[in-house]
Amino acid sequence: MIKNLCNSKLRTFFPGKIRVLTFALAALALPVAAVPVTVQEVGVGPNEIVEMTSSTLGTAWVYAGPLNLLVNGSPTEGFCIDPYHWSVTGPQAYNTETLGDGPKAPGGAMGSAKALKIEQLYAHYFSSDMSDQTGAGLQIAIWELVGGSDFQLDSQNDFGAADMLAWVNANPDAQAADLLAVTGPGQDYTIPRNSVPDGGATIVLLASGLLGLAALRSRLLVKSATR
Repeated sequence: MIKNLCNSKLRTFFPGKIRVLTFALAALALPVAAVPVTVQEVGVGPNEIVEMTSSTLGTAWVYAGPLNLLVNGSPTEGFCIDPYHWSVTGPQAYNTETLGDGPKAPGGAMGSAKALKIEQLYAHYFSSDMSDQTGAGLQIAIWELVGGSDFQLDSQNDFGAADMLAWVNANPDAQAADLLAVTGPGQDYTIPRNSVPDGGATIVLLASGLLGLAALRSRLLVKSATR
């Protein structure tokens, strides 16, 4: 049976000991926080079927390639970063993470160095019309980066994964994509950051920043007028 493996307060001080919280600058400086999302695996993209061995899953034939996902109902493609768990059917509650913080245990956080390599591989090799071989090679390369000694490809054909890893190791300054990890009850995925609908959170953050700028300007005008 073939399975889906990847089924700070910023303070500004002014004369007169007036302390103002500059909400606008804080809003611009803060990274996007992890947020809960609903993730559903609905299919598989360009792929090849390979045999692999995982420290937690044993030996199995699996699809290697990008997965078709619904994230908060919006379609996107993602790759499995979790060769330790099987996928779970139906909509599931997940959380976004920075890519370096995924996957969950037992693999644990991959760290920023591996995350950067995955983002560089994605930027260089991923395309919406890539071949089955490229999709499979990219997925296998990601599994090998994340899994290390806990993952083994048993199939003889790695569909270019070794060449991809050689390329990324030889090009440490290559362009990188902006990817997130989404972690949850099944396998964990990496997806483009811009594929996660924010439900208006960005607008609220920008509005807060504008209100902070308006408050700051008002205080400065008052202070100037009283001099």
